Amino acid sequence: MGSAVIGEGGCLSPHVVMPLRDHMRLVWHAPYKGVTRLRVSAWTCHCRATLYELCHAGGQAFIRRTLQLDDNRQVHETYRWPIREADDVWRALLSGKAR
Repeated sequence: MGSAVIGEGGCLSPHVVMPLRDHMRLVWHAPYKGVTRLRVSAWTCHCRATLYELCHAGGQAFIRRTLQLDDNRQVHETYRWPIREADDVWRALLSGKAR
């Protein structure tokens, strides 16, 4: 069973591990334009090409994925979930059980 790697190469934020063979596939959408205020409560290390953030807004939570490709950034978000459910999905993402 995988777990997030912290401190790799001097980084302070976790890195996600490789997805497991039978991982849950998350559905990614264009960012919702109606959110004006949100709080990022957790994030992965920005040294990788893909950055993940656990975001809270309006009593719900979601995961934001940013692909950092040269001068092009592509941002996608998951569905909104109750906060506890989003926390479970966040842990699954970090451990390779979701992607």
